[in-house]
Amino acid sequence: MQSALRVQYNGLLWDDLAPHQSGTSPSALGSQLPPSLSWIRSAFERSHDDSALSTALSALSIARRSRISQNTDLENTASRLHGSAIQQVRRRLTGEHSYHDDSLLATVMLLASYEVYEGSADGQRGAAWVSHVRGASQMIAMRGARGKKSPFAALLQHAARYNELVDAISTRRELSERPLEVLSGFNLDQKASKEMELYEVLSRLPRLLAAAETLPELLPRDAMESHMASFATEYQSFQERLDMWLNSVQAHYDGPLYWLEPSELYAQLPESSLERIFPYCIQFIDLSVAHIQLLYWTAQLLLRSVLFATCQILKKGDNDINLVNTFAVQVDGVDFSVCHDLACKIAQSVECLTRAEAGLVGAQVLGFPMSVARGCLQLMESRDMVWFNVMFRRLSVLDIRLEGFLNDMTIGPRNDRRPRELLCE
Repeated sequence: MQSALRVQYNGLLWDDLAPHQSGTSPSALGSQLPPSLSWIRSAFERSHDDSALSTALSALSIARRSRISQNTDLENTASRLHGSAIQQVRRRLTGEHSYHDDSLLATVMLLASYEVYEGSADGQRGAAWVSHVRGASQMIAMRGARGKKSPFAALLQHAARYNELVDAISTRRELSERPLEVLSGFNLDQKASKEMELYEVLSRLPRLLAAAETLPELLPRDAMESHMASFATEYQSFQERLDMWLNSVQAHYDGPLYWLEPSELYAQLPESSLERIFPYCIQFIDLSVAHIQLLYWTAQLLLRSVLFATCQILKKGDNDINLVNTFAVQVDGVDFSVCHDLACKIAQSVECLTRAEAGLVGAQVLGFPMSVARGCLQLMESRDMVWFNVMFRRLSVLDIRLEGFLNDMTIGPRNDRRPRELLCE
């Protein structure tokens, strides 16, 4: 394909990606990308000087044009460019000190984004996303503490930590370094700092989830009390740090982070429709707040649902029921309705982030929270689950294949610990 046309498609992709004005009204979320996605702007600017980055960007932009125009020739071109970008990355990774190459790191991360936006039902996108995320993580780890401190490197490493966190939570893997240690020496603005502070707190979540899930299997039984006491202490410390973080965010913004407003999608459904679930949707003050608030709710939903399931298993086992009941109270594992409320908050947030003015980045903010909330509502067999049918139709109108990506991420053997298996079993 001629380079001029590729440049044109790349420009159209940026117009689709970024938050923007719709009609005569500016986006209610503002026009700024959240810090975790700000690297994309710099990647566009650098793509003119790097073949692999340019190829990956063109694969993504042409794939989007192929969906909008239903053009199979463009779809084939996008697939070919995607394969070419991967081959270029593999060749360059054999070079000495390739892990210091910011453009190469950006290419790997852009390939991960490609899997999100181009999700299909072939069961491959989820595995490919994990592969790219871990590849980027290895490149960053090889840079060490004395790695590059350029502004672009800071943006890339900031974004990579979010992907690493999602992967670690999903698989119960320990993060190699705590997020703030990785970014020591970088100058972060206030929004980026709040994101990284949350990532640091949540870096303890994989270990907590794994410990909760293995608690019923611990032997000998007479040691159960000490294990429960130790876990309860760690859980309460985690919640205290999470509460302190949330209080600091609320103090910084000095006002509500989100509010309810009438749902346009609800109003558009026939009055007899069984999909009329939420008459109100959640609106955030900006995309950065949407990202961190959704991640906060998702972490709470995962941890509380796993703990509720653990307590139910302990009650059915050969354990001291008074001891188990006391533990359940200590770790908030008594009332599953809290999990339902958290899942519904996430579901009500989808509409705000799938409006045209939110740009495609809204869908990327949604991926992990939406997967966990949907899985939780499925497990509860809640009728609220049908609201996701409305959301996926909305994403389809925007030509975003997020549903396919989420389906891919819930397929696989149990030991993969994908989102469906993250929740109580």
